[in-house]
Amino acid sequence: MPKDTNVSDNLDSAHAQSIYGASKSTEEFRQGTTDIGWHPRMSHLVEVEEYVQSKFPYKGIKLTYDCTALEELYFDTINYTTFAGFFMMHPMSFEQSIRQMADAYADTILPVGHIDWIKHKIEKEKNFSKYDFKTQTPSIAKEALIVLPGTNKLKKHCCVGKIQIVLNKHGRDNVLFKKHPISYNKEYEELDEYLGGINFADDDSNLFELIVGSDFIYSTMLSESALTAYILNKEVGHIDLLQNRNTASFAHVNYYLYSHPNPVEWANKTFASPKSGIIHPQIENNWMKKVDDYLEYIFELRDFYKEAYRVGD
Repeated sequence: MPKDTNVSDNLDSAHAQSIYGASKSTEEFRQGTTDIGWHPRMSHLVEVEEYVQSKFPYKGIKLTYDCTALEELYFDTINYTTFAGFFMMHPMSFEQSIRQMADAYADTILPVGHIDWIKHKIEKEKNFSKYDFKTQTPSIAKEALIVLPGTNKLKKHCCVGKIQIVLNKHGRDNVLFKKHPISYNKEYEELDEYLGGINFADDDSNLFELIVGSDFIYSTMLSESALTAYILNKEVGHIDLLQNRNTASFAHVNYYLYSHPNPVEWANKTFASPKSGIIHPQIENNWMKKVDDYLEYIFELRDFYKEAYRVGD
């Protein structure tokens, strides 16, 4: 991020503490008081957040916004955030989150159009960025694109060994690195030095345009870019550290996207089920019932493990 970029505090989830808080950056951007703001499409999720918040605490389960942690099978907390323009919620237990998505895919509910909604936005807007930018610099894509997480996550989640494999496979001059738009440069500069010099896209470049122009996309469990890349028929891989993939923001979804033989079909079918925890009021007319059904399901899943194992004496 350029040093003189004016970034709203509301784009920091620790400051915003909610989708509503983060959505204030949309109005700030419209008024010209910030250089980066949430895209207006995100505002539709505020009413979902309000409804979900009204349900908690839910039978002893707490709710938190945009956090990562590792809880037990009998978890205490549901996390919620946004993913690819949707409202997302899942337990703070990685294993239970994985189980949630497996159960959703096995559900008998037919797809209702989550992927079509994304495709429509892409076709209409020629873009699918979470953010709006005051200034965007055209950047020429290369054969391969590596989508880096924010610098606060870079060392914990990115495997430099895998990055080196990508560089060797495509050739250093054919790989472009995209920084997170709301991060500073120190850790990126360290990565550049460690790898002996790499090509970064301009700080103000558009991630979506770079995905469109690249043939190979390498991302992480932390990013929404994998789903976009699959929808655009790109070759997709990841650069995650094995031991930390279970603490990544979207790991329970990206785990399947990176491993399923037909990830777009998987997402379209899975997201239709209440068990997925994926909600959007423009797609699902009865989205409140979907929320209610999810909470009932996830409580039953949690409760099963209350006496399933004995720990200690």
